[in-house]
Amino acid sequence: MKTVYNALRALLVIANIASPISGYSAAHAATPPSHGLPAPQISRALDALLLPVNKAVIKKFKLAKGEHGVLVLSVKKGGVADKQGIKPGDVLSEVHGHKVHKPVDVDIAVSRDLKAGKSDIALAVLRDGAPVAVAAVITQEEYNETVSITEVSSWESDTSETSFSYSEYVSEETQTIESSYESEETTVEEAMTQEESSSEEETSEEASDESSDDASDDGADDSGGDDGGEE
Repeated sequence: MKTVYNALRALLVIANIASPISGYSAAHAATPPSHGLPAPQISRALDALLLPVNKAVIKKFKLAKGEHGVLVLSVKKGGVADKQGIKPGDVLSEVHGHKVHKPVDVDIAVSRDLKAGKSDIALAVLRDGAPVAVAAVITQEEYNETVSITEVSSWESDTSETSFSYSEYVSEETQTIESSYESEETTVEEAMTQEESSSEEETSEEASDESSDDASDDGADDSGGDDGGEE
């Protein structure tokens, strides 16, 4: 009996020691990033690191109140954005008429156009609050080109905001950038598939409505013929 008691007591001691450690680990893991900004994501279409615009981004980078879209945090030298004249600090709000709310929206819109055989892609860009027309040319080969995650920290960034350290931000978000880059292709494909399914359903519904209208018209014609036969 004494042996059982000692064993239970030992388990309780171990549990009490482990609980604070587990609690600390969970709290540490749940601690938000010190910079207070949303997670960035690499755009395969633009070779740029994008940041969704929210209140924290507007405040940190002194954007105009009410701006929406994605902030171009940095661009790869010689990459698509760099060649098309898109600069760090620009805010991208639309791609070919489609509003952008998060970084992946850019690649979904570009993928949609590339699949339709379009490489001339109009981008709505704000620079220092003023609109800048950008007619980008993006090829499928450029879109498919692999980006090296280790080089992102050396990309050209906006240095006008002295209270923000780009290198420190990227260092803190490296795992997030890598993870989102690896899963981004799947996310785009799923979005494209969903759009195609929705389009097919709409086409099917329209065809069904037209068939119903035709059937109604035929029924009305037949009714008129019967009346004539009774006379």
